Amino acid sequence: MQPLPGSQSSAAGPPEPTVAEIKAVVVGDGGCGKTSLLMVFARGDFPKVYVPTVFEKYTASFRIRGKPAKIHLWDTAGQEDYDRLRPLSYSDTNVVLICFDVTSRSSYDNILTKWYPEVNHFCKGVPVLLVGCKTDLRQGHHDSVTFLEGEAMARQVQAAAYLECSALHRDNVRDVFIEACTIALRGARRPRRKKRHRNCVLC
Repeated sequence: MQPLPGSQSSAAGPPEPTVAEIKAVVVGDGGCGKTSLLMVFARGDFPKVYVPTVFEKYTASFRIRGKPAKIHLWDTAGQEDYDRLRPLSYSDTNVVLICFDVTSRSSYDNILTKWYPEVNHFCKGVPVLLVGCKTDLRQGHHDSVTFLEGEAMARQVQAAAYLECSALHRDNVRDVFIEACTIALRGARRPRRKKRHRNCVLC
């Protein structure tokens, strides 16, 4: 999805600033905290009951460095049953958020074995943001993934950045999406090839 121009005001007044339109796809194991993160950011509401996601879309508007932006968030299903459907979400993506639960080693390990290979296959060249979720639960788990391990994984998958957050406590939630938009806009300023790889435009 390319940044689209915003609506223009009447001839009597100055034109309204261009609104950057960004599509962000969020992937990760089922139950890793993706949906809670999205709901808190887009709606300000933390879900009280876990319901497995099939596919959901959220939209939020805010400003980045004083300029208006609108981010379209695609929440995907992490369960294996949806492995064949999930790639349909990747078309024209500007940035991919790979999420994991910092208290779940399996969700961390699956970044390398499942999520990065899938994203790299269907969205090669699209920037990635790695996100560690549920930091509020880290203290009670002796085998939690550390921040340094998160950074190491980000380097392995060539992510543009690594951030941690707690949707429950609203810690760093907004920062995650500001960073995602910043990464996407940075990529959009680069020359884009006309060639397509599967469903995503190469940057």
